[in-house]
Amino acid sequence: MKISKLLSFLIVGAFLLIAGSQTSSAQFFKGKTITLIVGASNHGTYAAYSRVLAQHMPKHIAGNPKIIIKSKGGSGGRIAANYMHNAAPKDGSMFSIVLQTVPVNQFLSAKKARFDVRKWHWIGNMSPLINFLGLWHKSPVQSLEEAKRTSVKIAATGKSSPTYIYPKLINNMFGTKFDIITGYKGVGGLNQAMEQGEVMGRGASWLSVIIKAPQYITKNLIKPIIADGFERDPSLPNVPTFIELAKNEEQKKIFELIAISSTFGRSFFYPAGVPADRIKIMRDAFDATMKDSAFIAQMKKQKLPLNPMGHVELAALLKKVENADPTTLAAARKAMGVKSKKK
Repeated sequence: MKISKLLSFLIVGAFLLIAGSQTSSAQFFKGKTITLIVGASNHGTYAAYSRVLAQHMPKHIAGNPKIIIKSKGGSGGRIAANYMHNAAPKDGSMFSIVLQTVPVNQFLSAKKARFDVRKWHWIGNMSPLINFLGLWHKSPVQSLEEAKRTSVKIAATGKSSPTYIYPKLINNMFGTKFDIITGYKGVGGLNQAMEQGEVMGRGASWLSVIIKAPQYITKNLIKPIIADGFERDPSLPNVPTFIELAKNEEQKKIFELIAISSTFGRSFFYPAGVPADRIKIMRDAFDATMKDSAFIAQMKKQKLPLNPMGHVELAALLKKVENADPTTLAAARKAMGVKSKKK
C-alpha cells in the first residue's frame, strides 16, 4: 500500500514538473520578440521564405511572440553560422537559416568555421532547393560540350557560395572552361552582370529566376544546362542533374553530396545550448505552421515551393554526410577547389 502511494506521488510529481516546465517556456515567449537570423541577402529567396514564416509562425508558438528578421549574409552563410554559435543568445530568443551548403561544407573545409553543425538543433525545413547553372542567350557557349572548347565568364558572389562552387566543380569534373568572376552582390548583382554583358551566365537557385526574373524564362533569355538534386526538378524537366552526368562511381558519390546539400534547402535551427523545452515548442510550432491554410495560401501566392521536412529527417540527412567515406570527401574537396580540413 505504501509503495503504491509513493508511486502515485512520484507520477503526479513528474507530471507537475513537466507541466510547470511547459508553462515556464510559454511564459518565456509571452510578449517576447524572437529574432530570425537570415544568413543570406535581404533580397533573395532565403529572405522570402523567412518573411512568410515570420508572419505565420508566431500564432503557433506558446506565448504568441513576435518574430523579426535580421540579415547576416556573407561568406557562404558562415558569418551567420559563426554568429549563432559564438554570440547569439542561447535562451531560445534567436534562431537562424543559412545557405544549404553550410552543413556539408563543414565536413569539406574548416576554413573560417567557428561552429559545429553536429550540435545544432534542427527546427525544420520548408523546402529543398534546386541550384542550377545557366547561360545567357547572348553567350557564344550554350552547352557543357561547347564550354569544354570555349571559355566564357560566369558570375558568382563568393568562393563559399554555390554560385562559385558549382561552376568550379563542373570545370574540374567535366573539363569545361568557365571563367568564374566573384564579387557580385546577391542575385540582383548576378542578373545585372549578365544583362550588361559583363558575364555570360550565372548559377544560384532556379527559384531566384522564377521569382526575381521570370522574364528570363518567358523570353528564353537564360538556358539552364545542369542542376543539382537527386532527381530532375519538375520545373526543369529537360535539364540533367549532376548525378545523371556522372562518369563513374566516384563522381556519383561526390554529386550525391551536392544533392544532400540541396536537400537541406530552407532549414532552420537553434544553436547548441538552447533549453530542450523551448526547442520543442519551436519545432511543434514549425510543424503546425507547415499545415496552416493561410500560410500555405501565401506560399502559393508568392510562388514559393513548399515541401517541408521535420527535424528528425534533417538529423538523419546530416548523419549521412558525417558518415561519408573519407575518400569521397577528399575527392569532393579537390573537385570543388577547397582546402583540406585542418587536423
